[in-house]
Amino acid sequence: MLDVIKKNEMKRFHKTIIFTKTPLKKYFLYPDKFQIYPANFEGMPYSKLQEHFPVILEYVIEEDEIIKAPIDEFGLEDLRTLTASTLTKQDEILNLLTLFTTHLFFRYYDLSGTWGMPILKDDAGEEANTWSSKWNMKMFHWPSLPEQLVIDNFTDIHLHYEPVDFLPFLEYYQNNPNYDYYNNQEITFPNNIFTGIEAYYKLSKSVKNIIDTAISHSTTAVEISQLKKTLSVISAFTAIETMVNYENRDYEAEKCEKCGQLQFKVSKKYRDYLLQYIGNNQNNKKKFNALYNLRSKIVHTGLKFKTENLWTDLPQEEKDLEFLSQMEVILLSKLSIINWLILNK
Repeated sequence: MLDVIKKNEMKRFHKTIIFTKTPLKKYFLYPDKFQIYPANFEGMPYSKLQEHFPVILEYVIEEDEIIKAPIDEFGLEDLRTLTASTLTKQDEILNLLTLFTTHLFFRYYDLSGTWGMPILKDDAGEEANTWSSKWNMKMFHWPSLPEQLVIDNFTDIHLHYEPVDFLPFLEYYQNNPNYDYYNNQEITFPNNIFTGIEAYYKLSKSVKNIIDTAISHSTTAVEISQLKKTLSVISAFTAIETMVNYENRDYEAEKCEKCGQLQFKVSKKYRDYLLQYIGNNQNNKKKFNALYNLRSKIVHTGLKFKTENLWTDLPQEEKDLEFLSQMEVILLSKLSIINWLILNK
């Protein structure tokens, strides 16, 4: 997506388009960092069949966040600096929004093109039978877009939209959460998001790099959750294990008295981490042990979710169980990072 830059008192304000799979009908502002709100540009393409909903993202890049590209023989270092700095910042914000909410916030990464069938009319009827495939660029663009992306400060969006609805975080995550399965609803946020993002931006650079890795794995789990269920679960487990590894960074393995081999107690560290940052009770102990066993079966025996097959004759009860297991691991990956951020603030 095109991105336009303006400099204002050592800050660089950017405006771009991102996407969601559930409509955003109100705005969210994290002061001095970024804001999102529904896209309503002049001349913007629209289809009532669309499943990706355009959202405006405005954000700031500080001087110390600029990624300097090396000088090259083609004189493209300024363009590369702009690209690296803006896309890195966009991904940071998209990952944070995906982490704290039950929704996927994304941009188009693969711009290499694909064969596709352009939908020229929303209600084409029999005319659609005369259409042919075209080579498409995965890009949301129209001629007047670039000039509408120029800003030198945040838009006073509160004059045009209401703030997004905030729900108590326990209710948000546990009471029929919408993981983009219902696009006839609208995006809401948990009420712990401000505290969590504040804690994130207070991290030192070295710690932030580690947390960014965990958040990235958690985001990947959401991105591929409907297409690659088993890999989605592995990504969620990897997010948790990234946090477990950091939490136990000073751990020294003990030698077994019988065999002399080092004992790293991986499963215990995993369980103890979740008990600390999710909740310590007997039911959770059983749940975390069961989920760790699921992780081991996937990684060490090649277990694959049966519902990932194109066709399965599984009873509905087993289908539901696989779905719930996947969602549990994804939610645990989110909450274990969110609660770590807030409790270590």
